[in-house]
Amino acid sequence: MKKIVPFLLILSIWMIGCSDDDNTGNFIGIWIATSETISNCQEEARNGTDPLTCTDVSCYKLELNSDNTYSFQRGLAIESGNWSGGSSLELCMDEEGEIICERFGVQFSGISLIFTTDSTTSGCISTFFFNPEVATDTIQ
Repeated sequence: MKKIVPFLLILSIWMIGCSDDDNTGNFIGIWIATSETISNCQEEARNGTDPLTCTDVSCYKLELNSDNTYSFQRGLAIESGNWSGGSSLELCMDEEGEIICERFGVQFSGISLIFTTDSTTSGCISTFFFNPEVATDTIQ
């Protein structure tokens, strides 16, 4: 019994220190899309990978702020709202009094942030690869 008590104490301290894969702090920063891969489409012609560049008139740029607000530039259009994260990322915006949210699967690969979303109508799975525009203390 004396040997079990220290083990249980160490185990409980270790478990308190563990997180539930909350990557929220890692999301904060400005992210520029470098490519998009579309797969699983009902129309095979839509499948493929496109490199993306950020110019004055064409950009996929996502800014996630520490106060849980975001802005997303897609071409010349910019949307903004609130975000929440964890093992996925949810972007919500107010569109004429109605809150519209979109959830993305998210993972990190090195310094890249990879978003995945699927369309229930077309069956397409879109995967966006983002790299940080500006390094911050929270980007690993």
